[in-house]
Amino acid sequence: MTFFPEPINPSEGRKEEEIRVSPIEANKLRQEEQEWEKIKPKQPHAVYTAFLCFAEKLVSLLGKGRGGSLEAMSEDSLVQDLQMLKQMLQILMDRDQSGNITFYEQFSEIWLRIMQGGRILSRSKRKTIVDPNKIQALTTTIDQYPPNENHKLGYYLSACSGQRWLPLPLQEILKRLFTDHRINQQNSILASWIELLNDCLQS
Repeated sequence: MTFFPEPINPSEGRKEEEIRVSPIEANKLRQEEQEWEKIKPKQPHAVYTAFLCFAEKLVSLLGKGRGGSLEAMSEDSLVQDLQMLKQMLQILMDRDQSGNITFYEQFSEIWLRIMQGGRILSRSKRKTIVDPNKIQALTTTIDQYPPNENHKLGYYLSACSGQRWLPLPLQEILKRLFTDHRINQQNSILASWIELLNDCLQS
C-alpha cells in the first residue's frame, strides 16, 4: 500500500475573486494607455476651430493682395451685376419675355448676385462707391412687386431659381410689366426701376 505524506503547509485553492496583477504588468498596461492617448484623434471641435482659423487667415491674405480687398472686389462685381440687370429690364421693355425660360434664368441669377452683393456691402466698414441704402431701396421695390399678391417677383426670382420651368403667376408678372411699359412708357414700373438703377450706378 502506497502512502503519500500530507504537505507540511497545505495551501488553500486560489480564490477566483482575487486576481492579482504583478507590478510589471500594471506598469506595462499604463504605458500602453499613454501611447493610445497620444495617437487618439483629437476632438471634433478642435478640428473645426483649426479650420476656421485657417479660413480666416486665408481670407485676410486674399483681402490684402494686389492692393485691394474682398469688399472692393465684391463692389466691382455688384456694379457689373447692376448694369446687367439694367440690360435685362431694357430687354423686357422691348419684348414680352413671359414665355422665355432663358430670360428668366439669367434674370434670376443676376438678382441673386445683387442680393448677396448688397448684403456684403451693407456690412462693409469702408466707404463704398455704391450706396448700400440705394441698393436696398431698389431690391425692396423689385422684390415686393406686384402689390396685393401672395407670391411676388422677388419670391420667384429667389425661391424658384435653377428650375427649368416658368410658373404661371411668374409669366403673368413678366407680361404685366411688359404691357405696363407699352401703355405708360416713361411712367411705367420698368422705367422707374431703371431710374433707381441709374441712381445706384451714379452714386
